[in-house]
Amino acid sequence: MRIYVDGSYYDDLRIAGFSFCVVEDEEIKFTYKDAMEIKRGNSIIAELLGVIKALEYCNNLGVKEVTIIHDYNEIPMLASSYRNTKNPYINSYARKLRQFCQNLQVSFVKVKAHKNDRFNNYVDEMSRKSVEEYLIKKLKKSKYYKR
Repeated sequence: MRIYVDGSYYDDLRIAGFSFCVVEDEEIKFTYKDAMEIKRGNSIIAELLGVIKALEYCNNLGVKEVTIIHDYNEIPMLASSYRNTKNPYINSYARKLRQFCQNLQVSFVKVKAHKNDRFNNYVDEMSRKSVEEYLIKKLKKSKYYKR
């Protein structure tokens, strides 16, 4: 299984958006996107959330082998414990990533961000769109929202 992942973090809003898409025969077969508030988040955590959600998806389907295609170069290093950070929040997400990697055969492929890779561009757009949708949902729940 081939899965493209991405994440976006908006410091001023403290919101992480993340997404993944399953690609088969050069077609998108499944897309997932979500966003959440993370008070001490950053773009690394948003990227890791995309990978974690993709691996969770594989785990739930019983998939044993997956290729994760990403544009953040440190994902494989964080997944293998080769790299640790001084940031306890990043390390917490990296530990969760490593737990999923123990149950799956995961390979990582790096692509350049914002280039001519249509699936990477797609998950980038979806991760940003998830933040927009999150904010709209939050606004509609606000007492200031008028219909």
